[in-house]
Amino acid sequence: MVINYKDKTATSLLNQWKKRLEQVMSEQLPLADTHPRRLHQAIRYASLNGGKRVRGLLVYATGHLLGAKEELLDIPACAIEAIQCFSLVHDDLPALDNDDLRRGKLACHKAFDEATAILVGDALQMFAFEQLSKTSQPAIQRLAMIRILAEYSGSRGMIGGGYFELEISGKAISFKELEALHWLKCGKLIHASVLLGAYGATNPDKEILDKLEKYAYGLGGGYQISNDLLDSMGNLEFLGKSPKSDQSAGRTTFFTEFDVETAKQRMIDLFDSSIAALDGLKRAEPLRQITEQVKQRSLSVFH
Repeated sequence: MVINYKDKTATSLLNQWKKRLEQVMSEQLPLADTHPRRLHQAIRYASLNGGKRVRGLLVYATGHLLGAKEELLDIPACAIEAIQCFSLVHDDLPALDNDDLRRGKLACHKAFDEATAILVGDALQMFAFEQLSKTSQPAIQRLAMIRILAEYSGSRGMIGGGYFELEISGKAISFKELEALHWLKCGKLIHASVLLGAYGATNPDKEILDKLEKYAYGLGGGYQISNDLLDSMGNLEFLGKSPKSDQSAGRTTFFTEFDVETAKQRMIDLFDSSIAALDGLKRAEPLRQITEQVKQRSLSVFH
C-alpha cells in the first residue's frame, strides 16, 4: 500500500500511519497461542494496548520527508515501538516506578505477574533487533539502524537515563544536569526514531541529518518536560495512569526543582525550536504536526 501524499493532510497521514503500525505490530509479534502461551499473551497485552505511538510515527514522518514508501518504514517503526513498550513494562515494575496502571489498563506486572513482566521486557528488546535484522534496506542502512537502536536505547541512552534518574532521586541538581537527564531518558529514543526513519529511507547526508537532529533534540527535551508536567498536573482519566507517580517515587523533576512557569516556558521553547529546525524542508508537515500535537496536549492542562 502506497499513499498518494498529495491527497492527504498531515493529520490524516498520521492517523493512517498509526493504524498501519498497529496492524504491522500485531502481525509481527508472536501470536498469543505460540508456546510459551502465557508469555506471548503478556507480550501482546503490553504492546497492543493503545498508546500514542509517537516514536513509530516519527519513523514514518521522517521517511516521508525523504520520499520513502511505507513498506520500507514498517519494520523500523515496529522495532522502535517494541523498545518503547519494553521500557514502559520495566518502568512500571515495583523496583522502578511502581505503577499499577498503564494506558488506562493494569500494568503488565499487575495483569500477569512481576517475573512475567520482566521477561516480557527482555523479549520485546530482542524482538526489536530481530525485526531490524530482517529489513529489506541495503546492508549499510540496516547496520546503521541496528547500531542506532542499540546505542540510543542502551546504557549511553534511554537505559542510562533511567539509571541516572534513580541516582539523583531526591537530590537537588542544576538546570543543565536535569536537561542532560531528560535527553538520555526520553530524548535519545526520540532521536533514534527520527534516525531510523532517515536510514530506513536512504543513507542520509550530513546536512539533512543536522536538521533532523536539531528537530529531535527540541522534541525530545520538550517531551520529557511535558511528561513531568502532565504527571504533576494531569489526572487519571487524562493520563491513563496514576498522576503524581514521580512525586510518590521521590523523583527529581522540573517540578521539584523549578517553578511551573519556568518549566512551561522551557518546554515551549524546546518544542518551538524543534519546529523551526524543519524550516526549508519539503514534506515536513507530518513532523511539525507531531511536535505541535505533543505541545498542545501538554498545554491543555493549563486550560
